Amino acid sequence: ECQESLTMTVLRTMLGPKSSFITPEKRAKLRSNPVKVHFAEEVEVNGHAQGNSLLFLPNVLKVYLENGQTKAFKFEPSTTVKDIVMTLKEKLSLSRIEHFALALEQQPGVTKLLLLHDEERIEQVVQKKEARDYRCLFRVCFMPKNLHSLLDQDPATFMYLYLQGVNDVLQERFAVEMRCNTALRLAALHIQERLASCGQSPKTNLKTLTKTWSIDNFVSSTLLRNMREKELRKAIGYHMKKSQSQHDPKQRGLSVDQARINYLEELSELKSFGGKSFSATMMMTPKSTGCLLKKVQKSVKIQ
Repeated sequence: ECQESLTMTVLRTMLGPKSSFITPEKRAKLRSNPVKVHFAEEVEVNGHAQGNSLLFLPNVLKVYLENGQTKAFKFEPSTTVKDIVMTLKEKLSLSRIEHFALALEQQPGVTKLLLLHDEERIEQVVQKKEARDYRCLFRVCFMPKNLHSLLDQDPATFMYLYLQGVNDVLQERFAVEMRCNTALRLAALHIQERLASCGQSPKTNLKTLTKTWSIDNFVSSTLLRNMREKELRKAIGYHMKKSQSQHDPKQRGLSVDQARINYLEELSELKSFGGKSFSATMMMTPKSTGCLLKKVQKSVKIQ
């Protein structure tokens, strides 16, 4: 209820004016031309969205993208999930739309996603779920068999999948099966990708790098709590050297595309990456249940 004007200072955390990776000319330009900002449509407190996360207005669905954007879609009684997906295909210039789907994420928490069928009507989805308890996400839900082919045929979808993978790691969506060494290897590949994207040497000092880009952009909050930053840098540095030693020594470092492919291949080793779970009711007698479970374990593997 403040009656006066409010002044806000926006802190730039990525490649700020003090960054050693920015030329003097670029730094001067940044000082004379401040960064543009936009205001979010909702407030987050301790990482949890406050307010209505599924609907923007009574008949406007809010869809969260992996690039940090939010899209609003006005829906009619006949609007289906497929209508929203195909609209996003055009907006994001995606070709391999068969890999995508809309999913509901229950709040708070990031471990459980509910896939929406293409033919479901948005109005029914909204009526069945408590709007305040869910977010609607646009995700790659059906993983490609070959990452190199996806990169060649549809770079936009490949990049979306990479961003999704990075976000999932940092949000600890794979926390149940993510081991410490896997998280450290992923952090090393993420840093190598960032260095290659900026044209920097793969031998850049990690201490300098983490001052420019905060280390929490590469590792989860749990890892930060369990390891001191000095130990983290040492472990990540080891995995960066190991990763580089497995490639052609004549190359300056991993290319951007190769770092992203390696990152996603490392993630694909996790069962929850692209895996699906189904509820089942066992209508069997106690004696025959054990036999049936063995058959199920052998025959059911969803990727």
